[in-house]
Amino acid sequence: MDLDVESTSITELRSHCETCFPLMDEIVPIREKYVDLLEFSNFNGIPYPIVDPSKKPRRFLADFRYSWSVPLSHDYPLVEKEVLSSKRVHKVITRLKEQNDEQKNRAVQFFTEISARLSKFICKCCAYVLYKVFRRLMDKLLVCKEEIQELKRAEQTGIPIVYLPLHRSHLDYLLITWCNWHFGLKLPHIASGDNLNLSGLGWLLRATGAFFIRRRVDPDDERGKDQLYRAILHSYIEQVLGKNMPIEFFLEGTRSRFGKVLTPKNGLISNVVEAVQHGFIKDCYLVPVSYTYDAVVEGIFLHELMGIPKVRESVLGVFRGIFSGFRKSKQCGVVRMHYGRPIRLTEYLATITASLSNHRSRPVRMTKLSTSFSYRELVPWHRTHSETVDDRTMIRAIGFHVVYEAQMMCSISPVAVVSCLILAKWREKTSRNTFEQDCVWLCEQIVSEGGDVVGYQSKKTTGKALANYAFEKLQSCVKVTDEYVAPKESHSSFIQLAYNKNSVICRFSIKSVIAMVIVSRPDGATLSFDEIVEDTLSLCDWLQFEFLFCRPCDSLRELVHNVLSNNEWSHPIHGFLCSEIEEDGFLDAGDFNSGTLRVRDSKSRETLQFFANLVRPFIQSLYLVSSFVTSERCSVEPISDNNVIRQLCHESLAGKINLPFSPLLESINSDSFKNALRILKDKGLLQRSLPNSTARSSNSRLTELISNLQRVLEVK
Repeated sequence: MDLDVESTSITELRSHCETCFPLMDEIVPIREKYVDLLEFSNFNGIPYPIVDPSKKPRRFLADFRYSWSVPLSHDYPLVEKEVLSSKRVHKVITRLKEQNDEQKNRAVQFFTEISARLSKFICKCCAYVLYKVFRRLMDKLLVCKEEIQELKRAEQTGIPIVYLPLHRSHLDYLLITWCNWHFGLKLPHIASGDNLNLSGLGWLLRATGAFFIRRRVDPDDERGKDQLYRAILHSYIEQVLGKNMPIEFFLEGTRSRFGKVLTPKNGLISNVVEAVQHGFIKDCYLVPVSYTYDAVVEGIFLHELMGIPKVRESVLGVFRGIFSGFRKSKQCGVVRMHYGRPIRLTEYLATITASLSNHRSRPVRMTKLSTSFSYRELVPWHRTHSETVDDRTMIRAIGFHVVYEAQMMCSISPVAVVSCLILAKWREKTSRNTFEQDCVWLCEQIVSEGGDVVGYQSKKTTGKALANYAFEKLQSCVKVTDEYVAPKESHSSFIQLAYNKNSVICRFSIKSVIAMVIVSRPDGATLSFDEIVEDTLSLCDWLQFEFLFCRPCDSLRELVHNVLSNNEWSHPIHGFLCSEIEEDGFLDAGDFNSGTLRVRDSKSRETLQFFANLVRPFIQSLYLVSSFVTSERCSVEPISDNNVIRQLCHESLAGKINLPFSPLLESINSDSFKNALRILKDKGLLQRSLPNSTARSSNSRLTELISNLQRVLEVK
């Protein structure tokens, strides 16, 4: 049977975080099938196949008729006068020593550089064109009607909405705007990097809602130019929200190069928080958004993942990218959009303030997580003692919470399921029948963790249907016959598979680290419950820039305990682990602090090995970086991190670095190496005297880390 990609395993919308919003017990809407936006024009807004498929009309002029008949009923006023006359801008101009007239002219220039010029006529023209573009790139563009209804109710309150999507592709800029237009929601003002303000195209992006911000602002500029620029930008965001117009920006700051979420940047969200705290706007809704692509239109970022600097966008590059994307029909496959439940910012601020205020004593550094402070685990807060809840900590907490929610509500593509199985279990040739059975097993695992696989219905969807769907998208990196399945042996193939696989890890991140801790011991070895917990927390600490293991309001220690006490692990007969003390199986949940455990049998160890292999490449990357910066191959004089990463990528692939194990090809990538350098500097194992530079290190703690990582990686 073919996959019913419009169906879902999740019967209700994702509810609010019970830890942060325990009193929000309103009725959770039932989720029905997704609807395809690409079919809306055929039935004047009624999505096919709700209407009898036999009555499907011809597409001739349907898009044109629909594009011009669907109204843009909202106003999008310019806010130039309000921004330039705001108290914030006036205060900065007064403080600067140069002539006020010159500063006022500069303020006008900055506003012109930043602001959007939203045009309803241009938006309608683009809406028509995007029908043609999206149908060429996608099989379907699916959204959940019940999620849209939640947005409509939020918009009707008169409180502005801030959309906070994850960033995977340049298509992300277009999807929310296009979707809002279909359902009569206000079009958002979209924060875009100034690298996209290209000659001849910048005006088009402005006309569809984009406003441009500089990717780098120098706070030490003596002339105050950046100070004034920041005042204009901050005031612009305040005024847009004050006019009850929605804003959209990417908390991650840039596109993910390796298929997993990035730690959030705090610049723009801090402007929104400050606007509410200072009373310029009473409140706003925060709405996390995420997307599921079978494949991003840009393809894998192989050059950048090998440390080659990103080429700055240009008009020629844009048209070359468009041509490349159109060269292969339906390149993106099925695309799903996911909207989170709108939450008022004031509610975030209240619950975070209350939570943080309850923890007066805070660690200066986090080397090993022996405590369970809410909002303090696994996130790089600034580490100074504070008796009050400072704004920076609060803003970071909000950012991490929103990004975590966005990643957890995202559907998993069958392409990701297949890629995950190939890399974590079947790196060698395996029979097609066995592989198809494992596809069903992994989908059931994802569903049991609260996730959703596109097109998968428990007890109905076959592994053959899932595999065939994915193999069509993975022809460039997987060899498939009627008898067997095997990956193609090339770095680019493994990187592409890893990019897909990484979207699955969020469902199993804590489970994977626990499994890695267990399988790092020899087969048949015993270990204490406490050792498992402490080693898991320590390893999570070292991977804190790779994954968001939990919400910042959660206790990671408690979550580790919950995983180990789950029936999958502790069942007296079928659990992965059994107790060395009790004859009838695992310890009771209340006996967490005592007892020794072992893996129940070979089948359990095989399953744990699969989960461990999800995070193994990232630990290998950390080992590669750590061993390199202590070796003679690393320069004694500081050199740029980019050069270090590029050298490490090339030498690792060439086999010039002696290792006690054979590195997985996907572990050799600039994204993981960059995060490894970041954590080593954060832990004080590398000097930070020069920003974005690295030199050889002889730190004894680094040698100890290498020894521990080797212990984890060598035992299989």
